[in-house]
Amino acid sequence: MANSASGESLITRFDRVLDAFGPARPELTFREICAATGLPSSTVHRILGDMKRARWLESGSAQTYRVGTRLWELASRAASAENLAAVAIPFMSDVHAVLRQHVHVGVIEGHDVLFAERIAASDSAVPLRSIVAGRLPLHRSATGLALLCHCSDEFIAQYHDAAAARAVADEPGGALVGKERFAADLRVFAERGYAIQRERIDEGSGGVAVPLKVPPGHRAAALGAVLPLSDMRDPDVSAIVQTLRVAGHGISRALGAF
Repeated sequence: MANSASGESLITRFDRVLDAFGPARPELTFREICAATGLPSSTVHRILGDMKRARWLESGSAQTYRVGTRLWELASRAASAENLAAVAIPFMSDVHAVLRQHVHVGVIEGHDVLFAERIAASDSAVPLRSIVAGRLPLHRSATGLALLCHCSDEFIAQYHDAAAARAVADEPGGALVGKERFAADLRVFAERGYAIQRERIDEGSGGVAVPLKVPPGHRAAALGAVLPLSDMRDPDVSAIVQTLRVAGHGISRALGAF
């Protein structure tokens, strides 16, 4: 059972099953898993049995499945994200105390920003779409753009092609500018040392983020805030950037970057 008739490895099929679950779908029925993965029902039945025995999945309510605590246990050993989250919290709390807005920190994961930690502002006027261990395409958030603007020209070009192919034109922030304009905007962000996004996720809101210095071997990371557009006018942005930079410096020092 190492490979399927299509040539997929067992691990690949396990990953397809796990990818069916998400914040909006924490519990799924057998039929829903079959539909989400596109795998034959007999294959799904075998995989679900194996995953339950390994405690990767567990039984939910009303004959459903949910992700098991064993995966949480294994995921907690992911050194980069776990260490970043633990180190960043005190400094993120300082940013939140000053800005009174949402704050999050993330690392680059393929073509996405993977959020390692966040602090939500209960009294903020704007929604917060990031969740811990959740992802967003790099160009959709300021945190992702802060990561992306320090990538190689080749990676940026590849990212633009892939993002343009999967973008949904009628989704907020789905459409992309042309490749040359995209690269030019990223160069500006890199020169300034911070990134900004406006209404790429929700109308009336945006984000500001700064890249973090990280020690060798650590994935690229960035610290960002989500704010109303009314708070993102000069000189307001300068004050936001300075607050993030001070906190970012503290996080980088705590990580051992210098």
